[in-house]
Amino acid sequence: MNSSLHTILTPLLMFWLSGSALPEGNQQDSSAYFAAVYFNRGSTAVGTLGDIGLFRKREGDTLWINLRPNTITPGVAFAKYGGASLLYLAGGNGLHRSADRGKSWKVLTGWQTNEILSVALHPTSSSILYISTPFGVFKSTDGGEHWGNKMRGFKSWYIRQVKIDLDVPESIYAIDEETLYRSVNGGEKWSALNVGVQGVKCFLQHPVDHDILLVGTEDHGIRISLDRGKRWRAAQGLPSSPVYALRSSQDGKQIYAAGYQTGVWKSEDRGRSWTNLWLATGIDAIYSLFVHPNNPDHIIVGTNGKGMFESLDRGATWRQAGLPFAHVKQIELYPN
Repeated sequence: MNSSLHTILTPLLMFWLSGSALPEGNQQDSSAYFAAVYFNRGSTAVGTLGDIGLFRKREGDTLWINLRPNTITPGVAFAKYGGASLLYLAGGNGLHRSADRGKSWKVLTGWQTNEILSVALHPTSSSILYISTPFGVFKSTDGGEHWGNKMRGFKSWYIRQVKIDLDVPESIYAIDEETLYRSVNGGEKWSALNVGVQGVKCFLQHPVDHDILLVGTEDHGIRISLDRGKRWRAAQGLPSSPVYALRSSQDGKQIYAAGYQTGVWKSEDRGRSWTNLWLATGIDAIYSLFVHPNNPDHIIVGTNGKGMFESLDRGATWRQAGLPFAHVKQIELYPN
């Protein structure tokens, strides 16, 4: 089955790369890549329409389309509940939801909660949502109609990211400006997990062994826990450089990491040790990573101002993958 890729750009540009769009009927029946992106101010490119929004490209196509122009977009999430497929966009002006793959949108948050940094969706209930903001974590139990602030236990209001545990939905993880927190009761109370260093930037739970947690940090590379956060240690082989992105293949056999002047690193022992995969010469920072769920040879990285690069051979060779000048914050593939 064809798929489509969604990329969030913040600010965003709309690019026509080489090639033409798929016919409308085929587009409706295919999956898509989505990307959260923004572009350098003052950059010029053929086919530009604004510089912020949510971009989408059908898998197998070369056309990127801005689905949500003029919306600063740090993140995107997708869930299917019964027959309903819902796309959520964490925007600078609220949480947006689309039930028709981006044709129309509804803003779910009011003026009190208008800058959304990330969104986490309950795996089985469309009623339960979490968002992270500069003003804390908020939870909705009615599909986004009403929101409650969930900040008991935090030491900072600014919450960078929120994620739901892969097999215990009442267990929630969140990152503030420095620290990884966890709630075991659906956000009612939070406790800091002592990873051993400050400056936590990103978080990954292993997709197969859910007891394995990893964090990327500002000055200490990657820290790993093998017992779901009780004890932490430094991963081996990495420099003490900022790590901004962690991503795993669907089967968990490969984990990738990237950050500021790090290139791309790979682990094949569930995060314990790492080797350099790609130097990424000339790229200052990599913000996002993507591994195709059905083809682990296909890896995509999102950079800070040089768009996306991809490898079709599990990192042996790389090529430009579109959206030059873009800061790419997140890359996802959502099925039809």
